[in-house]
Amino acid sequence: MIELLILAIIPALLIIWYIYRKDRYEPEPKYLVAKIFLLGALSVFPAVLLEMIFPPGIFISAIVAPVVEEGLKFCVVFFFVYKSIEFDEPMDGIVYAAAAGLGFATVENIFYVIEGGLPVAILRGFFSVPGHVIFSCIWGFALGIAKFRPEAERGRIIFLGLAGAMILHGLFNFSLEVFRELGLVIVMVVIVPLGWWILHQNIEKAHHQPNAAHILAEKSVLTATGNGSMASEATMITIPPAIPGGSHDGGVEQRPGKTVGKEGFCTDCGAPHTAGARYCRACGKPLDEKQIK
Repeated sequence: MIELLILAIIPALLIIWYIYRKDRYEPEPKYLVAKIFLLGALSVFPAVLLEMIFPPGIFISAIVAPVVEEGLKFCVVFFFVYKSIEFDEPMDGIVYAAAAGLGFATVENIFYVIEGGLPVAILRGFFSVPGHVIFSCIWGFALGIAKFRPEAERGRIIFLGLAGAMILHGLFNFSLEVFRELGLVIVMVVIVPLGWWILHQNIEKAHHQPNAAHILAEKSVLTATGNGSMASEATMITIPPAIPGGSHDGGVEQRPGKTVGKEGFCTDCGAPHTAGARYCRACGKPLDEKQIK
């Protein structure tokens, strides 16, 4: 029993650790991520109650469950963290959506794995648990984008993200419900790989939005050092994660390790970096100790 419980929980913990590390410029407070994870876990229970209203079958699997489950996970993020001051860049939508989705998936997984045993633990660990992350992060990305757009555009962006998550979730469930073994192959070969690719594309897009933490920080430094003029290509400015509530000097947020210079090169992409930089400005990879001069 203990072994099955561990197998049911481990996939979610590994994935949340992976997604959290993708938020490389201004990571969210761990306590807040944990809070959303727990609230996502609790959302399983109202989901079960709502789904019990409908008789078992394709309708509940492919339509009711996606709408109810994505809707409840969305509400967790929207009502408990979306308006927080910590939700301050587009990537945050993905991080918190992943936390809510994985919280939900963990509790759901525990019930299924205890009942079905090791084979179910393996299948769900590779497909159902990642599936919940993929679905949630579609509307999570939309939330992250919408927050920094004009108010008139937000509703449409959020609606499209939520609809996209529900549709993909419905296709996932429909494939398994209708096609059985063939459906599992479709999930393995098409839906999960495609969803995972979309997730990584959205992460990169979030990092390149105008309100991404590192872009805002670079603009602040450029404004402070050159009255808004662009720095030369040789002068690479790298901004590591911000200190929440850090001190300010002339309106520019002070961040640890912020330097301007010409020392060192990233061993991943070859771009030059500044003395004391912690991240490569070109590819975003952490610089190892030997690269930091």
